[in-house]
Amino acid sequence: MSQDIITDAKSIHISRRSFLKKTAIITGGAIVAQNELFASSSDVKTLKLHNIHQNKTYNASFFEKDCYKLRGLFEVNKAFIDYRAHEITRIDVDLINLLYDINLHIGLDKKFNVISGYRSKHTNEALRKSMRGVAKDSYHMQGKAVDIYVPGVRLRKLKDVAVGLGRGGVGYYPNSNFIHVDVGPVRTWRRG
Repeated sequence: MSQDIITDAKSIHISRRSFLKKTAIITGGAIVAQNELFASSSDVKTLKLHNIHQNKTYNASFFEKDCYKLRGLFEVNKAFIDYRAHEITRIDVDLINLLYDINLHIGLDKKFNVISGYRSKHTNEALRKSMRGVAKDSYHMQGKAVDIYVPGVRLRKLKDVAVGLGRGGVGYYPNSNFIHVDVGPVRTWRRG
């Protein structure tokens, strides 16, 4: 009888080892599957942009499977329209990617409210005459800058995220409730 107990114990031990080995394989497979799912979902990059002057929202899927998508890029261009001159331009992909990376930190479900995106030379000059602090050679005229705020996200947090990324200029305008981001040289400023 004691021999039977020893045999049973050995079979339990082997079964336990076999169980642990199978569990490790299954768990490892689940982790790989989860990583592949995450990688495939991160291959699609989308921005939600609301142009406050048009009162129109754009869902721009601009990147998928290692390739920029023209339709999505064009949606961004439309969201950044110079509403005064009724002109659009090609928005720099570095700026688009910067906004996406800001979204990663504040939540991909968040929508950027676009106050000022592209500006024609004529619009920029008119703003320079009527407002203080508008640059003569503004990055807005090159499709490399945008003024934004995000409903539900504190403006200071939005500014801190943009500054932390260190990928261009960040202007903080707390009295006007927006930040400026561009893909020019790294610098910061505050007005108001």
